[in-house]
Amino acid sequence: MATFAVDSSRQQMVATGVVEPVMEWIETADGKRRPGDSQARHEDTGAPLWGVEVVYQSESWGRVSTESVKVTVPAREMPAPSLFTPIQFNDLVASVRVDRRNNGLSTSWEASGIATMAGASAKAA
Repeated sequence: MATFAVDSSRQQMVATGVVEPVMEWIETADGKRRPGDSQARHEDTGAPLWGVEVVYQSESWGRVSTESVKVTVPAREMPAPSLFTPIQFNDLVASVRVDRRNNGLSTSWEASGIATMAGASAKAA
């Protein structure tokens, strides 16, 4: 897996307002992995992990498209970005791997926190 640092101030992202808890992955009796019933926590701080959905523009081979992804961030309280407002992250990284199901690329996004989010409020976890 290749991991790349992303300058969040240069990669414009817009929050969709969708935030979900990130669940711990468990291994089933048949050896498969699936999300469990417990919310995952940051290994250093113990803060719950949240998936903050964002959209951004991407260009591949000259074709511009809109991507929708969830950025995993630790936060004691559930982040509550306003609908379709700019958002920036601290220490944003994108990890890219080959998806064996379709031989395409799959990207996961993580950040150490939210730097700024317009019109935001916080909801209790």
